[in-house]
Amino acid sequence: MKKKVLILIGVLFSYASFAQESDEKKITFKGYLKNMGSFNYFNDDLWVEDLTHNRLNFAWYPNENFSAFVEFRNRLFLGDFVSDIPNYNQIIDSNNDYFDLSANLIDSKSALLNVMADRVYIQWNKNDWEVKLGRQRINWGVNLAWNPNDWFNAYSFFDFDYEERPGSDALRISKYTGVASSVEVAAKMAEDMDRFVGAAMWRINKWNYDMQFLAGMAQGDLALGTGWAGNLGKAGFKGEASYFIPVVETSVNQSYNGLFLGAISVDYSFPNTLYLNGSLLYNSVAELNPAFGFSFTGARPGNFTVRNISNYRWSSFVQSSYQFTPLFSGGLSVIAYPGSNAFFVNPALTVSLKQNFDLDIVGQLFFDEDPINGDYGSVSQSGFIRLKWSF
Repeated sequence: MKKKVLILIGVLFSYASFAQESDEKKITFKGYLKNMGSFNYFNDDLWVEDLTHNRLNFAWYPNENFSAFVEFRNRLFLGDFVSDIPNYNQIIDSNNDYFDLSANLIDSKSALLNVMADRVYIQWNKNDWEVKLGRQRINWGVNLAWNPNDWFNAYSFFDFDYEERPGSDALRISKYTGVASSVEVAAKMAEDMDRFVGAAMWRINKWNYDMQFLAGMAQGDLALGTGWAGNLGKAGFKGEASYFIPVVETSVNQSYNGLFLGAISVDYSFPNTLYLNGSLLYNSVAELNPAFGFSFTGARPGNFTVRNISNYRWSSFVQSSYQFTPLFSGGLSVIAYPGSNAFFVNPALTVSLKQNFDLDIVGQLFFDEDPINGDYGSVSQSGFIRLKWSF
């Protein structure tokens, strides 16, 4: 059934694209095609994977007040993960939304083709009002690495190949009360309280700071939050915090009576294009030194919330990037976990081969005590080579 729904959505927008071909203002189409090879060492075993990733973004603007958007994420997996990881097809086909708009069109031991509509929504604007209904990105976070205010569709920093980030099947209503102020209400569709999120946010600008205040229900918790973005001299200064109090017992909040998440960050751009960012995250109920595993990735398919963005009590982040030439840039990110010996190193290089065609070389190195023999060292080493063509 879900395959038929995906195909129907694609056919409808393809038809609309051809029907409106003569009117470029009403239909837009863009996307990209990527191919990424990954080489992963776990316990001295090499796992190789090839991922071809295609994105198709359609937008329809029939009049000045109404618009509709459909965006597809199509991924073809080949290699050791497909053939050797149990239930890998279910992991790829999982999503954290009410409607199941993901399907494995090819599912074998040698290849896995997944098609997902991760944006399907309509939008209505008039004067100071905006209404969005459907699968959309509700981005209430302000920081780079960690977003405690991202109640609706949290994501892992380590999933660097998903630039668009997950979406939610939700209704969102916004009222703009000034140039830098607004009131927003959103509710996520859910079958039970384990997945339901409903909240309101008030944004204002005070003392040259953009501030936000949040309140609502999130996976059975009464949720309260705040955030800000401004400057300390010439440096950017951002922060956000959330507090969760269990009201209805769910699978998410069984382990705590109250949970505080807070993150602050400072960033600075030098005239020579050097960029620096530093951030600190605190999780009141996490362990100082948890066992390695999901501690780094935080990935629990179908059950990932903002509470899982780090399983460490303290997490510190430092990032630098530099534009060596107009066609060549590089960066380095390091995450350390005070109170433990674990840390993460993430070097990256980008080369612009030609217009809209880039080459990325990325490394992800995780260091901690080996869960099997107790020795300290690189628990996981991953290298990625990615080509991306945007159209």
